[in-house]
Amino acid sequence: MGFLREQWEKYRDRKTKAGIVLDFVFLALFLAMLNPTTRKVISSSVIRYTMTAPKVEKKINSLADVDYNWRYQDKDGTEINFSENKGKVVLLNFWATWCPPCVAEMPSLQKLYDEYGDRVEFVLITNEGFNIIDPFMTKRGLSLPVYTAIDPVSDILQSKSIPVTYLISKKGEIILSKTGAAKWHSDKVKQVIDNLLVE
Repeated sequence: MGFLREQWEKYRDRKTKAGIVLDFVFLALFLAMLNPTTRKVISSSVIRYTMTAPKVEKKINSLADVDYNWRYQDKDGTEINFSENKGKVVLLNFWATWCPPCVAEMPSLQKLYDEYGDRVEFVLITNEGFNIIDPFMTKRGLSLPVYTAIDPVSDILQSKSIPVTYLISKKGEIILSKTGAAKWHSDKVKQVIDNLLVE
């Protein structure tokens, strides 16, 4: 016991009070990360804090007719062909409830939807069932339009990781493409959308 007390006193003498407090904070975070429930909350919070606005594409890719030819459905089972969005500004997002970066960016997407939902087509696609999606959305107070894919999407819209989001112009040009969480409700993104809406 005397050895431990001696080591603690040496440690305390070397560290400032602020340093000791930070050590305990990091220890508490580490212990919280061991619990799966708190791990999701903490990781989503850290991701949300570090999110930035996406950048406008330098090389603009355009969707061909074949890239619009895939279907998805809403929770009532109504099928929609993505081609119905031709000539519209579209925000297309692929996500999942189990994905911390997806969860982290949802509040930002919700704010953008609240502001532009009547002028921009928001299409959020997941492979999960509505028995999982609905409680997730209700718990977080989200009203974003969520769908499940029926067909595979075209190669130009595929990604090996999620979330991935595309902002598509009325001409079918991919203006923004972002893999990973982003700050979608930002002045930068809103300016891009405003410009696309007047084209």
